[in-house]
Amino acid sequence: MLRIDQDPTNVPCLDFAGAAYTAVRQIMSNNGQINNEQAIEQLTTAWNQTHTQEVKAWNQQVQADLEVQQEQIRLAQEDETKEHLKEDKSREQEKRKPKVNDFDKAKMVADHVMPCPSQFTIGKLKSFNFVELWYFTDEGCAEAQDMSKAQSDRYSLTKVNDLIALKPVASFKALRNIVPDADLTWRQMNIGKNTLLWCMDQCDWPQKHVQSFAHFYFNIEIEPMHSQPNGKRVLIANQAKVRRQWHDDLARGQGFNIALINQKLLSTIAEEVWDSVRLEAIKKVSKTLSFSSLNTF
Repeated sequence: MLRIDQDPTNVPCLDFAGAAYTAVRQIMSNNGQINNEQAIEQLTTAWNQTHTQEVKAWNQQVQADLEVQQEQIRLAQEDETKEHLKEDKSREQEKRKPKVNDFDKAKMVADHVMPCPSQFTIGKLKSFNFVELWYFTDEGCAEAQDMSKAQSDRYSLTKVNDLIALKPVASFKALRNIVPDADLTWRQMNIGKNTLLWCMDQCDWPQKHVQSFAHFYFNIEIEPMHSQPNGKRVLIANQAKVRRQWHDDLARGQGFNIALINQKLLSTIAEEVWDSVRLEAIKKVSKTLSFSSLNTF
């Protein structure tokens, strides 16, 4: 079918009553069966019929063109959607690829390698929860490595972002030989607090909190209580109670500056420690006397 180049919709009907069509009307009237008016009417009717067919053909052509255009748009959108999906999939795959950070070619390993606490410990620290200082001592880190080796092939189910995933058992499990903060040695407290401060920084603790803890332990180290009998034992007990209280109060929205040493509380703890020392001495003397009495008989 030939393509229609011009819209016939608004084309007016020809003037069949005009002078231009006089000869045509005469030819149609020569047989004497129709008059001039009838000839005009027949010509007009024939034109209208032809015009109606032309308009119908034009509308069909317009509709066909529209359908072709819509199909082209649909196919283009479909191709664009496929391309976006392909790009999204490519980006997602790129995100999932293991990545390795760059390194400084001129930089060597530090003179001291920091101990590595257990995954359980780091998980607690990342959640800003209290965790015993012993976990950060050499003994705690060594036990964490032993447990990690022993349970390297053991996993447990956990929920991560509404999905069930496998996680190493070591991530959930506390260590066996935990020493309470108050029972640490002076050496263990110093080593533990250094590793704790480093891990707090690595776990994105606010610098205000990290610096407050650093000043707390520095103030403990220079506290004059050192010169008194059992002074280190008192200071260890003090840091144990204060650090535990700091976490509890912070969770209630009543946090305090842990760096500030409360001398009244320190004196109270000192009395408790000295009472404990005296009681231990009394028990020791009583045990010695009892043993001596048995030997006498």
